[in-house]
Amino acid sequence: MASFGYYIHKLMPLRKIELPILSFRFNCNYWCPIQIQCDVTLFVSYLMNRGIEKLNISGDMKLPPSILSCKTLKALKLKGIIVNGFSHQVDFPVLKILHLKRMIFERHELLLKLLSGCHILEELETKYLSFRNGSRVPAKEFDCLLPSLVRAKISCPDYIIPLHLVCDVESLHMEAQLKCCSKLPMFHNLTHVKLKFFFNMWGWFQQMLQQYHKLQSLIIHGCEYQDESWTDPPIVPKCLSLHLRTCCLAYCKGTESELQFAKYILQNSKILMTMKIKYDHCADIKAKHEMTTELSSFTKGSTMCEIVFENSVSNSISD
Repeated sequence: MASFGYYIHKLMPLRKIELPILSFRFNCNYWCPIQIQCDVTLFVSYLMNRGIEKLNISGDMKLPPSILSCKTLKALKLKGIIVNGFSHQVDFPVLKILHLKRMIFERHELLLKLLSGCHILEELETKYLSFRNGSRVPAKEFDCLLPSLVRAKISCPDYIIPLHLVCDVESLHMEAQLKCCSKLPMFHNLTHVKLKFFFNMWGWFQQMLQQYHKLQSLIIHGCEYQDESWTDPPIVPKCLSLHLRTCCLAYCKGTESELQFAKYILQNSKILMTMKIKYDHCADIKAKHEMTTELSSFTKGSTMCEIVFENSVSNSISD
């Protein structure tokens, strides 16, 4: 059977040199042998000279070094890539979208260096990042690193991607095991938030809610291992009384803490338009009925608010 490199060398001369290659995707579902890695590296170098704008590489291989200084890349999506170091200066002058999934970095500082080369990045997605060297870069090193960032989806602990990195975004989706911080950043521009809870995080969430002054849309994915009770905070967050318009509690199991949370939102959100309760498929029927009945008759802080009850049908968080 002919190799990947064989087909690449046959195909490259067939395309006119003056024609650009704007988008390319490489997907390998297993560990790439050295020869294939060399072929991919060679072809990526070829793409860098053909005006490539969107590049998607998925496979257990080392990062092709020529990517690091591509002047035309606008979207870069990497999955399963290993980063041992950088032989080139990291410089992405027009990159606006960066997705990093299931990647292995030799050191945490390499992630910092990669991000620092994305001068006008607008969208960042990170998931399952790991490091061979256990040392971590201080969170303050990430401050103001991505000044143009608008959207972020973070599925990493906060010691890998500090919250300060994404504090200026407008839309934030977090699926992570985050720790309660002594000093949380203020999210001045944030209007849309999606949160997935893995463990008890009501206390942490209340801290965060105080930092979301402009929040308009809130989606919460129910906690799988929830036994922490909801306690109303002493101060009503500014966003509830002034800005919150839609709230969704997804994969709700009808627990007492979820009921109390929903009541708190309904009572204190003065311009809320929609409160959506999406029950988990394995939620207890009796618990669902009791929660539906109680919320349906609950006095709301917003006369415009409609309560919608649905069943969750997938593992994604959606409006």
